[in-house]
Amino acid sequence: MSTDEFQQMWRAYDVKLEKSLRLNLRLFQEMQTQKARSALRTLTASRVIGIIIGTIYVVLLVFVFWYVRTQPLMAVSFGVFIICSVIAIGMYIRELGVIRTISYGDNIVDTQQKLAGIQSSIIRTLRICWVQLPFWSTFFVSNELLRKGGREFLAVEIPIVLFMTIAAVILYRNITVENLHTKKWITWWIRGTGIRSVTRAMEFMREIEEFKKED
Repeated sequence: MSTDEFQQMWRAYDVKLEKSLRLNLRLFQEMQTQKARSALRTLTASRVIGIIIGTIYVVLLVFVFWYVRTQPLMAVSFGVFIICSVIAIGMYIRELGVIRTISYGDNIVDTQQKLAGIQSSIIRTLRICWVQLPFWSTFFVSNELLRKGGREFLAVEIPIVLFMTIAAVILYRNITVENLHTKKWITWWIRGTGIRSVTRAMEFMREIEEFKKED
């Protein structure tokens, strides 16, 4: 076999190998993107349900707020519930919008950035929701209850409010994207919020990038 024939065979082998690698990459990318889509379908469904239920919840809260508007503590409490719920619904709508813009194409970095944005949005929504915690100890406190309860009622109510306020501050400060991967109790606390679906989708996209680098 001459040198030219050997070089031609080697080039032909290189071409076949390159085609095989491209095919493997395409098949792997399709498989991983399908897994990512499947993971986000769960999040999409939960957000749609959350928007529907949240909207009904806000409407009910508005009616209650109007009914108790002359009771300062009750009115403030329900006002906070309304504000936090509206913000959460808005964040859900935004997350759905970002999910719709994900193309799962060749730009893996762009997809990862959008998924990271959804992850941050979920964390922000959770933090805002926990702001309501202290007001769950005041939403039932009417003017009449304050008058009739007197010191005995305040002796019980104030410690509860302080405890729930401290708990809200601790949760607000610790529920962050950084702590999501470093503090197990945070991971346990926020399970079922959709964060796992996004994390799995991000892992599938990261595996595509790693596969490309290996090739």
